[in-house]
Amino acid sequence: MQQVQDTNFQEQIEQALKRAKNKKVLYLYDESGYKRLLGVFDKRKASRIKKQLRGKKLINRVTEFEIRTTEPDSHWGRI
Repeated sequence: MQQVQDTNFQEQIEQALKRAKNKKVLYLYDESGYKRLLGVFDKRKASRIKKQLRGKKLINRVTEFEIRTTEPDSHWGRI
């Protein structure tokens, strides 16, 4: 016999919202026009990455979106 469980996710959602931080997601478009994920970064790191890409004249291929997430920052290696 199955037990009835009262699943109230409201408390879990509230806890996750407390831990969530504003971050930026960066995408880079390649020569064929395909979008590739560069990663999720805090705002300061995202601006440094965009500065590097601007120096390599790739800034016109970058798009960014602001998100609120609990995900840690992505690892950034040089292009």
